[in-house]
Amino acid sequence: MKSISNVAAVIPAAGLGRRMGSGRNKVWLSLNGEPVIGHTLRAFMAVPAVARIVLVVHADEEEIFRTYLENAWPDQAGTRIVLTTGGKERQDSVYRGLQSLEEWPEWSRAGRRLVAIHDAARALLTPQLLEASLAAGWEYGAVGVAVPVKDTIKQVDAAGYVSATPERAALRAIQTPQVFDFETILACYKRLSASGRYFSDDCGVAEACGERVKLIEGSYENLKITTPEDLWLAEAILRRRADADRSGI
Repeated sequence: MKSISNVAAVIPAAGLGRRMGSGRNKVWLSLNGEPVIGHTLRAFMAVPAVARIVLVVHADEEEIFRTYLENAWPDQAGTRIVLTTGGKERQDSVYRGLQSLEEWPEWSRAGRRLVAIHDAARALLTPQLLEASLAAGWEYGAVGVAVPVKDTIKQVDAAGYVSATPERAALRAIQTPQVFDFETILACYKRLSASGRYFSDDCGVAEACGERVKLIEGSYENLKITTPEDLWLAEAILRRRADADRSGI
């Protein structure tokens, strides 16, 4: 692994979780007695190579996040974990996180740098998958984690009729973290921020700039918590992991 100062993370956490139906930021929902965001951050904190974690939050919640971090990680809040405020869309928030890293003096003195961009609501990320994505990032420069699609996917037209059935073997469901050479992804975001084009993930931003993106194997457990059913499933997965740890499996 490279020098500790060469790896950082950006975690956008400003969403309201409308599909959850809770009326509040889903990262504060309780997952096995702890906020979702706590589980997410712990995976990054467990990987020493990650020198800085930029948590991108809504301006109205900045003090709430700061208080939480100071209580949960008093030795890391404001140093290894820092806050910045987000924009209107996820893509805007990620760009602000990248800009925050660009302004970090220690980061600016590093050589080649990697940044891992991760959804705050993917609380079941393991340190092992994060480390695998970072290793691939050093090798390929633009990496996403993904899993094979289980269901048959249909493309439909504006009237709702099937227009195509893509070959399932070639399809992947993309997850995060997505890892990039910092200079490359920052340049892509700078270019696209002026164009008004928006993408649903960071690999899409890189692709729009002509970058080749390598996909590595993710995990079906690395789900994004967006609905009540996702939360129930996440709790079941955590219980199974805890049982396996106790039994030494």
